[in-house]
Amino acid sequence: MSIDPYTHMEEAWKLEGNPFPPEGIRHSADEPFSPEVFPEETADFYRKLVRGAILGSKGIGFLWSQGVGGDTGYGKTTLMQNASREINRDLGASVLQSAGMRADRLVPIASVYTNLNNLNATGLYPVLFDGVAEAATPLPNDTPLFDKAREIIADRVGDDAGKIAAEVTAARLRTAPGAVPLRPELISAFSSGGAGALLTQLSTASQATRLRNGLQYLDFLLAVLAAAGIDHLFVFVDQLEDLATNKSINSAKRSREIGRIRDLLEGGPYVGRIHFVFTFHNTAGQLLERYWEINRLPRFEIAPDNTASVVVLRGLSNDDQVAELLKVYMSDKRLEGVEDDLLPFEPDSLAVLRDVSRGRVGILLGKAHELLSAGGELGLPRIGGSFARNYFEGAVGSTDATSTDSETLVSSDIDDILLG
Repeated sequence: MSIDPYTHMEEAWKLEGNPFPPEGIRHSADEPFSPEVFPEETADFYRKLVRGAILGSKGIGFLWSQGVGGDTGYGKTTLMQNASREINRDLGASVLQSAGMRADRLVPIASVYTNLNNLNATGLYPVLFDGVAEAATPLPNDTPLFDKAREIIADRVGDDAGKIAAEVTAARLRTAPGAVPLRPELISAFSSGGAGALLTQLSTASQATRLRNGLQYLDFLLAVLAAAGIDHLFVFVDQLEDLATNKSINSAKRSREIGRIRDLLEGGPYVGRIHFVFTFHNTAGQLLERYWEINRLPRFEIAPDNTASVVVLRGLSNDDQVAELLKVYMSDKRLEGVEDDLLPFEPDSLAVLRDVSRGRVGILLGKAHELLSAGGELGLPRIGGSFARNYFEGAVGSTDATSTDSETLVSSDIDDILLG
């Protein structure tokens, strides 16, 4: 009699389905997150790259991944996306206090997350445009950043589109005197309809507009934040490696895009108001070093004299971290409470997962997906270290419970099945 793996997951493990992403890739900011997977690194991120950027007037910080398993898959995207949401949740009050800032020194801050996935087709300015669009995008458990800012402005001048528009315009003149005016269609949409109307307006911008005028959209976000009394914007830019490793980006384009980063650190209204955090790894560092030096950008090296600007994710180094990672994904899919939050994994399977993934979070999640599916198809009550090791060594010849040879399972697994 064949075993339906998903029925077994529901009945034996109380799981709605396989909770782990099969590709080990984070597809959205709504996926599970636990700061306890990397507690020290998460604390360092807020202390160095957020609080330190404000108190030290730093325009750039770096989130590195570095380990024996390769360049990527260490959790940089997850940390950045969650950090952006945590900052915007209460405009930075909680994260700054947890990072050691005194209550009397707290200032409101905001954040956007964006990435360089499509740099080969567009450029840095469209990447900034995407960050602005994120600030207008609806969230499952929070208000969009633009609506938070609009509410602050409306509390001061009233919920009148004309008055709100005047506040934004005045903030632009105050923070960037002599600069080009803000785009009127953005002011109108935001003032009359908030984030929803603004997002609709942003969706009409052509690719050419985003490429040529993307900076104007960032200017608008900064003006709105200034009108709301928010003078610090953190821009978390993920996947900088695409700028370094994409072969369709020639040397001239790479130099130009990095030069644009320099421009954003020198002129108003950006100086002291915008703080970038870029992801980095060894390959990106090697390929971008000469462009970075030419444009006199702050150092990105992992070095004893550069620790204030760098946080490094080195992967999962112990079983407690693996357990926390698995639990946070499984708890999101539990149909009911269980006595053991690690069910169906036995403690001795954690080291096996950590070993086959070489400590890389993304790889481990994909391996956990495989292992859980295999255990489900075999109808195992628990997934132990022996079974996990055999599976990844290819000793489990079939994942069909009806044709599984007893020799493919170790004796302890067979005993578990017989005992139910």
